[in-house]
Amino acid sequence: MPLGTDRNDRHDDRTGRNDRTKKKRTELAHFLRSRRAALSPEDVGLATAARRARVGLRREEVAVLAGVSASWYAWLEQGRPIKVSDGILDAISRALRFSEPERVHLYRLADANPPLPLSAPDLPDSGLFRRMVDTQLLGPSCVIDRYWEILAANEAAAEVLRLGLDGNDNFLTSLFNGSHGERYLNRPQLARRMAARFRLQSSYGADDARYEEIADELAEGDPRFAELWERHEVEEFVPATVEVDHPTEGRVSFVLFTMDLDAAAGTRLLVYLPPGAAGPGSAWS
Repeated sequence: MPLGTDRNDRHDDRTGRNDRTKKKRTELAHFLRSRRAALSPEDVGLATAARRARVGLRREEVAVLAGVSASWYAWLEQGRPIKVSDGILDAISRALRFSEPERVHLYRLADANPPLPLSAPDLPDSGLFRRMVDTQLLGPSCVIDRYWEILAANEAAAEVLRLGLDGNDNFLTSLFNGSHGERYLNRPQLARRMAARFRLQSSYGADDARYEEIADELAEGDPRFAELWERHEVEEFVPATVEVDHPTEGRVSFVLFTMDLDAAAGTRLLVYLPPGAAGPGSAWS
């Protein structure tokens, strides 16, 4: 082995870690700014005496609500290399009225251990899992990987949603850049939720440049995705109602249900439950 190889390898490793750390700081800064801009003083119980030139909270107001100095919070939003404790992250989460997924997302971007959930997530009743197993072959179904590449799709998914056809091998691409996305009649709502879910999933692989590449490609091909990505919203995978223009039956409502197949590999099953499969009285029926 040539002399100096180990030293060069260590240098490359440090450079790679530094680049990933800088990327996370940039993401953290953007996330905080986007969430601050999405709130008004009234949302957090603050009174305003005059009309503002800009919408959203001011940095100083967030700092007061979180119990930190205005200059320190400004440094955090600027992506400076400062240490942040779990207590401060929770205080910022409360100040910005974060949901549980947003709080976890903040922890990941701050290079902190993801927190234990404050409360159990709202899950569908066990009957929905059973109905999903019993009926999933009757509706469109596909398996995607960690980058939402379509690994497999059944005939119904190909016929109804054109998934896996004509080089259409990425679920997000089919929804945004592909003409097949027009089959979704509630496309704006579905697009917002899927962009938020992909944003949250990308935080699990913050060191993986492929997520950024996919986001850049989608943003370049569709201004709708660019606008949604800029919002920096995050959302967990939960059942969602999907309205589809069925090629033979016209307007049909499905419940899009997802399930992890292999958490380590990031593979996930997407099932469009047929009408009524969610059960009578279900929030997703």
